[in-house]
Amino acid sequence: MRDTVSIGALLSTDGTYHWMGHNALTGARHAVIELNEQGHLDFELRLEHVNPKGRLECYGKALVALQSKGIRHVFGPITSASRKDIIPNLEQGGSLLWYSCPYEGFESSESVIYNGPCPNQTLLPLLRYALDAFGGQAFLIGSNYVWGWESNRLAQEVLDAASGVVCGEKYVNLGVTAFAELIDALVSQPPAFVLNTLVGESSHAFLRQLDRACTIRGLALPVLSCNLTEGELAGIGIMQTLRLLSCGPFFEAVDPIFIQQQYLRHGPHPYSHYYASTYAAVHLFAEAYQRSGSDAPEAICAALYTAPVQTALGDLEVSPRNNHTSLPCYIAELQGSQFIILHAEPGMQPADPYLTATDLSEFRTCRKLTPARHLRIVK
Repeated sequence: MRDTVSIGALLSTDGTYHWMGHNALTGARHAVIELNEQGHLDFELRLEHVNPKGRLECYGKALVALQSKGIRHVFGPITSASRKDIIPNLEQGGSLLWYSCPYEGFESSESVIYNGPCPNQTLLPLLRYALDAFGGQAFLIGSNYVWGWESNRLAQEVLDAASGVVCGEKYVNLGVTAFAELIDALVSQPPAFVLNTLVGESSHAFLRQLDRACTIRGLALPVLSCNLTEGELAGIGIMQTLRLLSCGPFFEAVDPIFIQQQYLRHGPHPYSHYYASTYAAVHLFAEAYQRSGSDAPEAICAALYTAPVQTALGDLEVSPRNNHTSLPCYIAELQGSQFIILHAEPGMQPADPYLTATDLSEFRTCRKLTPARHLRIVK
């Protein structure tokens, strides 16, 4: 009889970003079901889910609850605020977090495997594409925490290097859904594109309201995101005139065979990069445990460093230098209810979380940009 290895999921399936949490949790559950059914491992996996309901003060308690049951490997959460909040608990409890969401970079912890992309794997390629395709006048809007702040700060640096212009910058608290004044300003003086780092219901409301306003004005305004996926389309609805572009390590259009297999096994779910990245993270853990025969975080990490692991995202390699994963990079545009791939970066992109190997001066070669007046949003 095979041993049972328990792992945890720390994902909010209630609250303002529950769409993302549901999608990531589904990926983890499907991976566990499939790995147990295949029977090639020396153990069986058991997944225990705790739902912090999107409340920052609940994540630490939820993690401690998992640790008290002997669970040392935890998959989640969604936001950088919640990840940063629990890192001390991870270190004190000898646990390893498997973080599979896009994030703002500038972090490296021995207690975290970063299976989600950092800016050089998503934001920089997306901005490079947008500067060439749309021009250099950008409006930056984000949720009022580190994901929005740091993503937009880096976007400002890129635009400066490209001789572009930040027409305006706005931050709102998680869950805010009123954008009338901002949208009036955007459609009155449209930028070349909007960089949207809002999260969850705030993002959905902003996109719906902006689309209505642009439809009235006949504007096909590009809106860029690094965290918009198939997992949120039910909350957004069909866009009439907005051009929604997203960047990530996976879209359904990337691997139709995998998507068809998942539909046959598990039914009609949105198979986004939140799903695929968490699904892949469970496979990474299972392979590392099989190689090492131990759930000690040090042993798991050492096993991951030895060789790539074949996953739904490709052959993933974890760097012993920073615990980040090399990932593919795709830029896609929402057309109807599907993302269509516009561009793929060549090969797997090594993570550069501190941008020490990334030269932003490359953006000076973007096509000549037309200056624009500054648009100031102060409320």
